[in-house]
Amino acid sequence: MRKYFVLSLFAALLIIPVGLQSAHAAPWYVGQGLKQGDYFKYNVCWIDWHNCTSLEIDFWVKSQTSDGNGWNLEFLAIDGKIVQKGIVTIGMVSPDPTYSDPNVSDYASVYKNTIAWLDSCATRDSPKDFDIPAWCRNGGVGGAPLVPEGEDDVTVQAGSYKAQKVGWHKGVENTIWVVPGLPFPVKAQVYADVTSGIPPSQYYFELLKIGNSPTEPDFMNVTSTGGNGTNPLCPTPDMQTDAVHGTKTTDSGSATIEYRYSPSVPPQGCPIEWRISFEKNFDLTQKYSAIHYDIFTVDNNGVKLDSIAQDSGRNDLFAPIGEDDRTIILKQPPPVTHFVIAILGTGSEGSLSDTSLAGTVNVDVKTTEPPKVPEFPVTALLIMAAVIAMGIFITRFRTGLSIKF
Repeated sequence: MRKYFVLSLFAALLIIPVGLQSAHAAPWYVGQGLKQGDYFKYNVCWIDWHNCTSLEIDFWVKSQTSDGNGWNLEFLAIDGKIVQKGIVTIGMVSPDPTYSDPNVSDYASVYKNTIAWLDSCATRDSPKDFDIPAWCRNGGVGGAPLVPEGEDDVTVQAGSYKAQKVGWHKGVENTIWVVPGLPFPVKAQVYADVTSGIPPSQYYFELLKIGNSPTEPDFMNVTSTGGNGTNPLCPTPDMQTDAVHGTKTTDSGSATIEYRYSPSVPPQGCPIEWRISFEKNFDLTQKYSAIHYDIFTVDNNGVKLDSIAQDSGRNDLFAPIGEDDRTIILKQPPPVTHFVIAILGTGSEGSLSDTSLAGTVNVDVKTTEPPKVPEFPVTALLIMAAVIAMGIFITRFRTGLSIKF
């Protein structure tokens, strides 16, 4: 009896480590376990979307696609005062968007390059274990290998989790926290690849809420604002065919500012897109990095009326690689809006440490009236009323003259 007990115990000791290793090494991929009714709320930023200005991205798995190869998401983006809701379709092998309603396509791109970014290494056809040396040899930003980094306790707004870290080190630690039982990572902090200075965030996200509901969650029950939170009749900025381009040296002579804005004649209350580069005077192909700046509007006497940075709740705007693309709402009335692009200095994000490049340029933008629904001319209404009245009179007159047998 004792002999059989010893043999059984020995066999168990051999099996248990194998079982533990198998459980620890269970493969995972982005989108694993996703099902109808699942919903997610994230706070997210991406360097290619207004230099990593935070926004909220929420989505609810509404249904499977008709061919059974994807999911239809109700997709919501809350971007400051702008609210956009639409349908985004993602795949099952890889949860990248395969279709996006036009009004949410830019935000679907943010989702693809942040929340779903790990599918560049881990898909349903190529799931990854957490105990292998590397997931992708060149998966990290800047070509660094993406490697598992062990278990970690992580707390986000959605809760506390036992997560697996994956990431890489290139100057700084870049980390993505994956909870094996969830379809998407719960947190990430990834930095841009730069040759010098403190790297800015490439992207960041944090899970705010997660759950499952057979019907649309209450937080998804919202209506989109106009295309940019404004009048739906506003023209859409078009940098290719309807833009003004210029280059000016700052009043202090510190730098050259190259700018382009669209529309060329924006209406009051409508969006105007700015693309700005902060260039070195001796070689305009070279840009200054880590620029702190702002865009003001001033009256005819040069008195400041508005600040884009203050409107967004910041002390300044930040251009980590010396260029920025920013869409704002034009508030000033016709016939012209006086803009001032002001370099405040340089330094890491959130820290203005050197003001030697400070200087401004003035840009006057011709402005038109807000777009309105065309009014039906009063004279046309009077003529129409007269015609209708005449028709009624003739009809009654003929009825009165009709002969009855």
